[in-house]
Amino acid sequence: MYTLVYFSPTGNVSYLAKTLANHLGPDNVDLLPLEFTEPGQLTSNTHLVLLYPIHGFNAPRTVKRFVKCLSPGLYDAVSLIGVGCTTHWMNEAASSDLRRLLSKSGYPVILDEILAMPLTFVMAFPDEVSRELIAESETKIKDISVALVEGETTIPRVTGKSRLLNFLGKAEPLASRFFGLELHAGKSCNSCGICWTNCPEKNIQRNDEGKPRFGFDCIMCMRCIYNCPQKAISPRFSKFLPIKHGYSLSQYLEE
Repeated sequence: MYTLVYFSPTGNVSYLAKTLANHLGPDNVDLLPLEFTEPGQLTSNTHLVLLYPIHGFNAPRTVKRFVKCLSPGLYDAVSLIGVGCTTHWMNEAASSDLRRLLSKSGYPVILDEILAMPLTFVMAFPDEVSRELIAESETKIKDISVALVEGETTIPRVTGKSRLLNFLGKAEPLASRFFGLELHAGKSCNSCGICWTNCPEKNIQRNDEGKPRFGFDCIMCMRCIYNCPQKAISPRFSKFLPIKHGYSLSQYLEE
């Protein structure tokens, strides 16, 4: 009945996607990680639910490309769930490009929601704030599951100032590419391959010495930095962008 496709570089979106799948019932859901799912291999279903992180007041390039490659006629309806660090007005227009692409392929968007989770770059939210955001999103994801089952339509009103931020945020992908060129692996790298195996943009290749080599296709998702078991990967100059001690959603889920 439902195809849930999620893009989750640091775990926030994955957690909410799995929570939503549990509310809808595992037998009613195909749960698929976007970066390891080929659009051409999707099978027809009633409803596509796409969950994605908000980068620079927009959906990431990885998600836009996936939506652009969707074949028409696979689903009766599509719902979008963006995940940022706030539900306030600045993220209202985050889904604009996705909705435009879906409309071109004849897909009606019936539900468009924003959820807030802990910040994953520059600075960590205080633990109390992070846990409050997670609890609020857990409640809202349950409400969203009810809305999906009942076929409710929830399309937000997008303000002009949000559209402006969305437009200005389109410069972020270029900055992300240069960030990728800054990345390097230090001496503690043991060539485990986790970074190049899991990079959503295939921006990391194994060089002749068995070490990662970073290219110009980075989306600054932080996955390689935070997932490196040796903590070997870092930018040369923009050292303020990754959270100093890394990011792990599990630290906020432990009782």
